[in-house]
Amino acid sequence: MPSPCPPPPARSAELRERFAEEVRSERPGLSALCLLVAAEGDGRLDEAGMDAVEIELDRLAGELPHRPGSPHAWAVALRDLLGERYGFHGLPDDYRRLESSLLHEVLRRRRGLPILLSVVWIEVARRAGAPVYGVALP
Repeated sequence: MPSPCPPPPARSAELRERFAEEVRSERPGLSALCLLVAAEGDGRLDEAGMDAVEIELDRLAGELPHRPGSPHAWAVALRDLLGERYGFHGLPDDYRRLESSLLHEVLRRRRGLPILLSVVWIEVARRAGAPVYGVALP
C-alpha cells in the first residue's frame, strides 16, 4: 500500500474548516475530529472512508455484551474484544510510522500509537453505552 500523502490545498482548507466547526460544537465527536486530522495527513481518506470507519466502530461496539455492568466488567469486555479477539496493539516501531497516528489506518492494521488505541477503546465503549471519558496524562 502506498504511503499517505497530504490532500490537495482545497481539500485541506475544507478539512481544516470542518475541524474548526466540529471542535467548537457543543459536543465535539472524538472520532470525527480524529478522522478530519487523518484526512489531512492522508489525502486518500475521503468521505466514504470516514463513513466506513464510523461504521466499523459501530460494528465493534455491537459485538460487546449488552451493558456488562461494573466499570471493571466493561474494561474486561473491551480488553477481550479489542485486545484478545481483534488483536489491537502497539509496537515500538509504530512510533515512526504516520499510519500509527491515523484512525482509519489504526482500525485497518489493528496497530497504532497508544493515544489512537485509546480513541478506539473510548469510541467503541461509548457507542456500546459505557460511561467513558478520556483523561489527560503526561
